Amino acid sequence: MIYEFKATLNHDGFTGAILIPEDIAAQLAQDRVKRVVAELFHDDRSLTLYAGVLKKKGVVYLMFSKAKRKELEVEPGDTINVQMKEDTSKYQAPMTEELEAVLLSDYEAYQIFEQLLPGKQRNIIFMVYKAKDSQKRVDIALNAMENLKMGNADPMKFEKLL
Repeated sequence: MIYEFKATLNHDGFTGAILIPEDIAAQLAQDRVKRVVAELFHDDRSLTLYAGVLKKKGVVYLMFSKAKRKELEVEPGDTINVQMKEDTSKYQAPMTEELEAVLLSDYEAYQIFEQLLPGKQRNIIFMVYKAKDSQKRVDIALNAMENLKMGNADPMKFEKLL
């Protein structure tokens, strides 16, 4: 199911968030949707956002980082159009060809990766995903797998080995 709505970026403490309307939030809760892929539109620009559905003080929202706001060129007070759907992919994150190739070529690292908690898997996937060029993504993926094989399963504490 695709959910569509307009959201205004607020100044009320939720500046780094896209507030989800109550009717859609209720439907997400009923369907037990925890992660989504959202297409955000503002003027003639668009952006794909992979996010978790969060709830704080009764407000349901998606995190919308300062970097992503800058990429979409929006500020508090701007209205954006949102189209989102449940992320049903295996890892609920955008798996890159480079990381997939590294996992396929290193069975030991693949086994360790598969045993990680889903959040740690997503951290590694996003570390690779945010790199600009293909060679950098390969280097980051190889480094991550070497760290996993050394017993370092915390992506936030990976050592740079390459």
